[in-house]
Amino acid sequence: MKKTLAASLLLQFTTLFSQKNIKIYHEKKGDTLTIYADNQEIYPMSFVFSGVPEVENMKIPVLFKITQVLPAKSMKNKITYFIVDDKTKGWKVKKIPNYMMYIGNVTLKNYDKDYQYDLPFKKGKSFNIYQGYNGNFSHQNENSLDFSMPEGTEIVAAREGVVTDFVNHNNRGCPTRNCIDQANYITILHPDGTFAQYYHLKQNGVKVNIGDQVEKGDVIGLSGNTGWSKGPHLHFVCYLPRVENDKYRETLKTLFRIGNGTKKEYLVEKKTYSKEY
Repeated sequence: MKKTLAASLLLQFTTLFSQKNIKIYHEKKGDTLTIYADNQEIYPMSFVFSGVPEVENMKIPVLFKITQVLPAKSMKNKITYFIVDDKTKGWKVKKIPNYMMYIGNVTLKNYDKDYQYDLPFKKGKSFNIYQGYNGNFSHQNENSLDFSMPEGTEIVAAREGVVTDFVNHNNRGCPTRNCIDQANYITILHPDGTFAQYYHLKQNGVKVNIGDQVEKGDVIGLSGNTGWSKGPHLHFVCYLPRVENDKYRETLKTLFRIGNGTKKEYLVEKKTYSKEY
């Protein structure tokens, strides 16, 4: 394969990665061809490859990383580079591996396991946990919490972070999986790389925008009954992005400040919690 055809193949590689705020490109200097990536998203992006590139008359001088994480708002991240062996002969990139892209850092191991979350509602309120971690209705093998609360209750951020995603337009809920994709929600990325989601918000109940920096205690939305839901409530879940399971995340138990804020605990099913701070 001539050099021009190899460059064409690399352009195809670039096209495969096309996404609004992700740019993949290459630079050729002398006998070295380098692949770079820009990530203009407000969150890290993880690339997971199915294998390594296959080349002819070229070397890959450093070990190709199957999983690569691009920091948020970062430029010119080096994906890999190739060096031509014999400049008098043709060279080619024989195969570019398939890949998957994931929001967040799928390799993250160290996060703040002892962080104390605030209850996700306003001071002076009390609500019951009607389904806790690994609950029988819809929380099997999942560390999620359901707070029973009337529709329209103000929801506040349990932890500071940046809003990465939300859905606001749905107006239907039902007690079966048929409605699982009809929930309104907000996703917030925390400083340690974990995410929190606030689910089942009412239609037009989202009070933040993507990219907003929210502080603990800020009002972010109104509770509702959209999606897979037996009745009005708030579903709260904290997670790490992962590739090892079919849900692409590892849900986490979280410590909450309760009462006047001096005591912390993991919330349990069927117990009512008040917020006096």
